[in-house]
Amino acid sequence: MGVRGLASRISRRFLLILALAQLLLIYAWIVEPSWIEVTRHEAWFQNLPEEFNGLVVAHLSDLHIRLYGARERRVVARLGESKPGLILMTGDVAREGSDPATIRQFLTALSDLHPTFGIWAVLGDDDHGNPLASNQDDLRKLYSNASVALLVNEGGRIGRGLDTLSLIGVDDSFSGYANLGASLRGMQRTTFAILLTHSPEIFLQADLIKFDLVLAGHTHGGQVRLPGIGALWLPAGSEPFESGWFFGQNARMFVTRGIGTSILPVRAFCRPEIALITLRRSAG
Repeated sequence: MGVRGLASRISRRFLLILALAQLLLIYAWIVEPSWIEVTRHEAWFQNLPEEFNGLVVAHLSDLHIRLYGARERRVVARLGESKPGLILMTGDVAREGSDPATIRQFLTALSDLHPTFGIWAVLGDDDHGNPLASNQDDLRKLYSNASVALLVNEGGRIGRGLDTLSLIGVDDSFSGYANLGASLRGMQRTTFAILLTHSPEIFLQADLIKFDLVLAGHTHGGQVRLPGIGALWLPAGSEPFESGWFFGQNARMFVTRGIGTSILPVRAFCRPEIALITLRRSAG
């Protein structure tokens, strides 16, 4: 093969690589960020009260809403199809520039689905970085007017009598606002307890306290993942908890890939996720 032929082959290969890179960029920028995956899981617990056996919990996180657009409507539609009995949100609904009216519109649309045990939420680091969080009273009113229970280092309960479980919401540990002790203060321990946290870095503490289920977000699953390598970047403190299930001595945790994006509006091999977790009571 002559020099000219070799140069032609190299040129064709370069053009092919360039074309593939452009296709990947288009996919990561336009296709995958809106391609929401509904993942389904079963979690078995010996101490789950009978009333909650078979309860479908929808876990949402990291919406980073700027406008109430097609992606947000798609989230509501997917949840409407799935009909969860409980919706739990683990922070970062807002982002820089979020309009309170837009957040209210999304939360109200979720509330209109009328899950049996309601909608409960905690705050994330981007929620605290948004002007919405500058006035805690206004922020709480925003959530409560949309019939969403916002837990800021505090807890609540669902169910009745002995068939009761606790929902504990700790504020964002990544931003330094978490106070797990305060969130448990005044709470009588129930047979089963779920911890909502934005950052998964608090999991070891939650395991020591013997929570049953911990739900977290924050990592976006890495947002950009490469086959055989995994996430290219994860938030500090969350490196061991990319996404999926993690098990301690007492607790188990699910970290969702979340819905939105941060820094760059791209996702690659890491689709947005709505996690549906069915709680099951196992035999003793």
